[in-house]
Amino acid sequence: MIKRYDECQRMSQVVVYDGYFKTAGQVAFDPKGDIKKQTQEALQEIELLFKKIGANKNSLIQIQIWLANMDDFEAMNEIYDKWIKDYAKPVRACVQSTLAEGYLVEIQAFGKISNN
Repeated sequence: MIKRYDECQRMSQVVVYDGYFKTAGQVAFDPKGDIKKQTQEALQEIELLFKKIGANKNSLIQIQIWLANMDDFEAMNEIYDKWIKDYAKPVRACVQSTLAEGYLVEIQAFGKISNN
């Protein structure tokens, strides 16, 4: 069974299937912030989705990160490393990509909900 959360005209924010989940790419609430603020807000959005589906950071299998500019890699990692510090580390990929205007980072999560 596939369950979709926060579905709109074009997409769902998270999909759960066979005990696994995948989020849509999450971005900052407001694209006016610097890379650290945008990274923190995107990770907060992922945590809000976790609450809806009963997951947590230890549920993560993979994180995919898109940066508008690879010069922001270290500053993004500073925030990400604090966020994941006390949890099992997922595999991760980070690439440079053209993002919607003003956005510096987009983050997608994939994992397994432990009680499924």
